[in-house]
Amino acid sequence: MRVGGVLLALALLGLVVPVVLSWFAPASGPAEPRGSTAPTESYEPQFTEEGAGAFISASGDTVASFALELAETTAETTQGMMFRRSVPEGTGMFFIMPEERYQSFWMRNTYVPLDIIYLSEAGSVVSIQANAQPLNETPLPSEGPAKYVLEIAGGESAKLGITPGMKWIWNRN
Repeated sequence: MRVGGVLLALALLGLVVPVVLSWFAPASGPAEPRGSTAPTESYEPQFTEEGAGAFISASGDTVASFALELAETTAETTQGMMFRRSVPEGTGMFFIMPEERYQSFWMRNTYVPLDIIYLSEAGSVVSIQANAQPLNETPLPSEGPAKYVLEIAGGESAKLGITPGMKWIWNRN
């Protein structure tokens, strides 16, 4: 009887000890809750080319051209350039808004400075919010009704000579 009792005690210890030790083992970091979709520090959406656009001078010359990622749905428009840590050269996010009206964007969860270019339905630059500051929730409105909004790397508008009134053309891939 004694041998059976000792074996039973050892078997129970073999089951209990690993569980108890795991309570005191150093954790590698906080566990991610199940079903969590919140971005982490390393999360960065990748650029997806879905179109192309260009600014055209009054003389008909191409001033600058961009590969475009389109934001058309409410979810895409809401996400925008959030959580991106870079803007690849020659790229931009092109927002297609439901209607032409005064628009306003902000920089919540946006880690890089951006130029926000408001464009009319007819395809001309309405206004530019240059070098919008990262992580700032101050509204950055258009100066007139806009149907489209183009976000490019901060400072690019001035560097490339993009100005209000300039013509914009674009197409889907």
